[in-house]
Amino acid sequence: MTNIESFCVARQYLVESIEPLIDTFLTGMWDPHIKFTLVRDTTKIIDNDLSKVFSDIPKKYLPKVKIRLHDDIEMTEVSIQNFYNKDNYTAYLGSAGIGHELYDFYCRESFDPRFDYVFTAKFGHGFDEYYSGSKTAAAEYYIGAATPLAVAYGMAVDEGII
Repeated sequence: MTNIESFCVARQYLVESIEPLIDTFLTGMWDPHIKFTLVRDTTKIIDNDLSKVFSDIPKKYLPKVKIRLHDDIEMTEVSIQNFYNKDNYTAYLGSAGIGHELYDFYCRESFDPRFDYVFTAKFGHGFDEYYSGSKTAAAEYYIGAATPLAVAYGMAVDEGII
């Protein structure tokens, strides 16, 4: 089985098993510290379970999960990484659909001193199926464009990275 096939099997397992976990533990949070701790620890439990069930896949290549709690509408948003990503230096921000295309969004610190972060929007399992940028992402975000890089930048803003 290839790495991509193993990733897809692990992702399917995650999709099927995550809903009961989220519905049980992450409802009605009002204290920001408790909310942060529960999200962090629930993510760790999910990651540990996934690495135990799929011990043949290196932990860094397992699907990532991003949990966001929206207090104002009492909703839990769960993003599960859709596409295999070999880049070890990126942080998973979440997933979303734009138009008819599904994207995974990532952020990493830049090696270029002219800008702080590089944003990536991945739309397939292939090595070259992604968009990447830094200043472009910020510019598109601030003009209100609904582009993949603007969404990635917006997720980084919401996470407090920027």
